[in-house]
Amino acid sequence: MKIKNIGIYAHVDAGKTTITEQVLFHTGIVKTVGRVDKGNTHTDSMDLERQRGISIQAAPVSFALGDTKINLIDTPGHADFIAEVERSMQVLDGAILVISALEGVQSHTSLLFEALRKQHVPTIIFVNKIDRVGIQLEKLLGDIKQLLSPMIIPVQRVEQIGSNECSISGLFDYDQAMMIEKLTKYSDELLEDYLNNQVICDERINKIIVDSAQSATIYPLLWGSALRGIGVPSLLEAILHFLPFAGEDSAESLEPAGIVFKIKRNSKNEKQNYIRLYRGQLLIRSYLEGQKITKIERLLKGREILDERLLAGDIGIVYGVDSLKVGEHFGPLGNVLSVRLGEPMIKVQISPEDPSRRHDLLDKLVYLAEEDRFLEYEISELEGEIYLNIFGEIQMEIIRDRLLGQYDLAVTFSDPMTIYRETPVGVGEAYLDMSSKEHPFHASVGIRVQPGSLGSGINYRSAVSTGSLPRGLQRGIEDGVHRYLSQGLKGWEVTDATITVTRGEYDSVMSTGAEFRNLAPIVYMRALQEAGTELLWPVYDFSLHIPRTAVGRAISDLNRMQAVVEMPQTQGDQIIISGKIPVDTCRNYELELRSYTAGQGVFMTQFSGYQPAPKSIDASRRKSMISPLDLKLYLLNKRGVLK
Repeated sequence: MKIKNIGIYAHVDAGKTTITEQVLFHTGIVKTVGRVDKGNTHTDSMDLERQRGISIQAAPVSFALGDTKINLIDTPGHADFIAEVERSMQVLDGAILVISALEGVQSHTSLLFEALRKQHVPTIIFVNKIDRVGIQLEKLLGDIKQLLSPMIIPVQRVEQIGSNECSISGLFDYDQAMMIEKLTKYSDELLEDYLNNQVICDERINKIIVDSAQSATIYPLLWGSALRGIGVPSLLEAILHFLPFAGEDSAESLEPAGIVFKIKRNSKNEKQNYIRLYRGQLLIRSYLEGQKITKIERLLKGREILDERLLAGDIGIVYGVDSLKVGEHFGPLGNVLSVRLGEPMIKVQISPEDPSRRHDLLDKLVYLAEEDRFLEYEISELEGEIYLNIFGEIQMEIIRDRLLGQYDLAVTFSDPMTIYRETPVGVGEAYLDMSSKEHPFHASVGIRVQPGSLGSGINYRSAVSTGSLPRGLQRGIEDGVHRYLSQGLKGWEVTDATITVTRGEYDSVMSTGAEFRNLAPIVYMRALQEAGTELLWPVYDFSLHIPRTAVGRAISDLNRMQAVVEMPQTQGDQIIISGKIPVDTCRNYELELRSYTAGQGVFMTQFSGYQPAPKSIDASRRKSMISPLDLKLYLLNKRGVLK
C-alpha cells in the first residue's frame, strides 16, 4: 500500500481539529463528527484537551483514500506547544495549513508557513469558516498572498451567495486563461507555448498544477467550512493529487533509519516511541539502539494495531527501547528536515504544595521531559528549588493540571520571569597554580574569557598541547567549564564568548581528571568576573502590516516597545513595518493591534535570538549552583560537607 505522511497546522481556533474530525468522518473512521466544544473529538484524546478545547499534543491517526494509506498528524495550534509542531514537521511528506477566513493570517500562521516553505514541504492551504458573516473573500485572498506567498493559487471557484453562504466548485475548476497566466511563471515550456498561441488543454494545466504542488513550487488553495463539512471532499481529493507519496526503501537488508517524533507513556507506564521509519524494517524481538523491541503497533484506520514489523515510509509505535529520546534520529539517515520554530523564554519555580512530595515531583517531571525535550528543569544546589523553562503561561497551566489529574500531585508556580543570557564585555584572565595554598587540587589551570560575536554561542579552545597536558586532564577542564556556563555573574547562561585554556600543569602521580574538573570552574569564573558581563534579552523579528490611517499609533507603540525599525514600505493601502522587537515588551500586542485597527492590522513575529538589553535593566536571578567565586562554600561542597 502507498503511504503519505501529512501534518495539519493552524493558528489556535482556526478549526484544524474540526477539519480532522470531518476527514475521519468522510473516510469512515468515525460514525459521527466530534466537536471541540463538546469535548468528543478523536485526536484530542487527553482529558485536558477535551476540557480546554485545545490540542496539547501532536496526535497521529490513519485513514485510507482508495489504495493509499494516510497518516495524519493533528498538531497543537497554540504557540506554547510549538515543540510538538517542530517534531511533527520532521516526518512529513506534505502538509495542510488551515487559515480562518474570519481572522485571516495571524502571527502563528505566518511562522508555520515560513517553516514549511523553508523546508520545501508541499503544502495545501485550506481557508476555513468562509460561511461566517462579514467575510470578503477577494480581499482575504489578496491578504493571504501578500502576507504568505504570491505562489498560493486557488484551484477551485468560490462565490459568495449571501452574507454567510458560499458556493464552492470541485477541484480543477478555474478560469483557464487566468490559471495559464499564473503558471507560466513556473513553467518555461508553458510560457513558450502560451506566447506562440499554442492550444493548451486542461489536462496539461492540471498536470503542471499537480507537479508544481508536489515540488512545493506552488501552494494550492481550497475553500471550506469544516463545521458544516463544506469543502472536505475536495480537500481529500487534493491530498491525493497535491501531496507526494513516501518514497522509502523497506528492504530487509538495509539498516533501519528513522526519527522519534513523539514519546508518551500508556496506562501501564510503558514508554511508547512514535517513529517515522525512513528505510529498512523494524521487527519485533530485533534490537534497536542495543535494546530489544518488545512490541510494535501500526496505525490503521483510526486504530493502533499490533504487528510483527514496521516498514519504511510508515509511522508506528515501538515498545521496549527506553533509551530513545524525543526528536532523536537513529540509523544512517540522509537529509531530514531541521526545524527550529522557537525556544522557551520563560523560567518559573515549581513547588509541590505538600513539601514531602518533592521527590515525587522530580520523578514526574522526568516523565514530562521525556515527551518534550524543551522542558528543561534545574535544581538549586543551595535550597533545592526546582525551576522549569517553558514557552508560556498556558503551558504552565497545563503542566499544573496534568500533575494534578494524572498523579494527584498539586503544585504551585512562582511568577514567570523572562530568560535572559549573559555575555562578556571585556577580556579576563585567571590562573591558579597547584602549589597555591588557596585550593587543595593537584592541578594548575589558566583560562582567558573574551567576547564573541553576537549569536556565535560558545567557542571553547585550548592553547595547551596534549603533549604538555594529557587529553584526559584537558577533558576535565572542559567539563568543569561547561558545567558553569549555565550560570554567569548575574545567574544566567553565558553565551557569545570565546574561552581559551592558556596554561595547564599536572603532577604525574597525584593529578586526575576530577582534580582539573573541580579547579576549572574557579579559574573560569574569576576570568569571567574580570571580563564583566552584560545582559542579553530575547528578541523577535517582526513584521507589522497596518492601514495608512494607523501609522502614527503604530510608530508610537513601536517606540514604546523599544523596537528597532527598518524603513517602512508601502503596499497598496497598507504600510509594512519590519525590524526587531524585545519579547518582553510586545506580549499581547497582536490583540491590542486588532482592536485599534478594527481587525485590519497584522503583527507577525518569529524568534530571532538574543541581543544586548538596556543598561537600565537589572534582571539578575538567584543562582542555582554554588558559585566558585565563593571559594569557601565551593570547597566545602566539593568535600561533601554541604548536604
